[in-house]
Amino acid sequence: MNRTKINWPDTLTEKTFKRKYWQKKPVLIRNLFPKEIATNSPVSKQDIIDLSKIESVPTKCVYKRKDWHVKHGPLTKKIVTNLRDANWTILVDKVNTQLSDADRFFHFFNFIDLFRLKDLMVSLSNNGGSVGPHYDSYDVFLVQGHGQKLWQLSSNFDPTLENNPDLKILKTFKAEEEFILNPGDTLYLPPNIAHNGISLKDDSITYSIGFKHPAILELTDKVLFYHMDNISSSRESSLKYFKIKTSRDPLDFSDEMINYFAEEIIKLMPSYEKIKKYVVKTITESDADVVNRIINKDIKFHNFLVHLNKKDLYINPAMKAVFWKDNLFYDGEELDLSALSEREHKVTKTLLKELIENRMISSGTIIPYFKFKRALKIIFFLYRENLLTFKKLRSYEVSHNL
Repeated sequence: MNRTKINWPDTLTEKTFKRKYWQKKPVLIRNLFPKEIATNSPVSKQDIIDLSKIESVPTKCVYKRKDWHVKHGPLTKKIVTNLRDANWTILVDKVNTQLSDADRFFHFFNFIDLFRLKDLMVSLSNNGGSVGPHYDSYDVFLVQGHGQKLWQLSSNFDPTLENNPDLKILKTFKAEEEFILNPGDTLYLPPNIAHNGISLKDDSITYSIGFKHPAILELTDKVLFYHMDNISSSRESSLKYFKIKTSRDPLDFSDEMINYFAEEIIKLMPSYEKIKKYVVKTITESDADVVNRIINKDIKFHNFLVHLNKKDLYINPAMKAVFWKDNLFYDGEELDLSALSEREHKVTKTLLKELIENRMISSGTIIPYFKFKRALKIIFFLYRENLLTFKKLRSYEVSHNL
């Protein structure tokens, strides 16, 4: 895919979008992407069909004759053939983890915090195809890639669902506003806005870019997990029972005893600074199954440089990373960069920023930095962790080499 850029209209800048619409209300953005996206699509009709046949790729087909039905993947040719007399939509989830071009398209939305990016779901519909009226608990950008789709919205709706837990379709739905999207048009929806998309042409392709919001209970659980994992083998975690007086009555639990337990537990709680570090680790956790799909060859640093001189370097699509307090946090780990000089640190951050935001770095871009060997050794370390690779993902593979 060519280096596509978002075309913010004159009446809506990125800053205005964040202030006026983000997590507040829907907005239709015409021609956010160039219309050639329809002919140079990051995910083609054939890609969707091929991915829907793979067992490990989350896929379902929602269709309607008289009633709504769903078929879960993998989808066979026979299943699709039998749907010719129905209105259908094939949905493939996490497409950003399957195709490098899809991953790069997914990250054009990095004007929102990168750790919030959830996934890229792609749908293929025939004329009249839909998944029914529903609502989501997360933010989503709906980009029309090919064909044409009618979107109906409602902010005041009855949340009662049809009696089909697999579909979560609203039992009653009345549209308050409607939009027709053409290739390149984008509709942003904050959480809990009911919406219904209906394809107006065959082979209509829509990209759904979702943004997650960490639940505080889940975040707390992960923070405590990281903390307990660090202190579980500590001698200080053992109670000094000789300090506790034996109760006169074995059925009594004295205030002295419970106070001692409570004080010792409080001592084991993470400090404020540690909580912040564990939060950063948590938000960079990756899907292990996706990370482990990439297995690079075990090569020496010299050979790595030879490849860098000739080939583009791609990021593992599952990799999540942020900088915090000058260190790199990735995949739930922390990479200490304090040994680097100020210039080396700046170069390292420049290279990683290019990789993380654009999902790849060309050989031509990286060659001028060859004199910064320590910075390149950081890149080499991530390659050895299988978080960077020289092979572009064009279809799902269990693993691949250079």
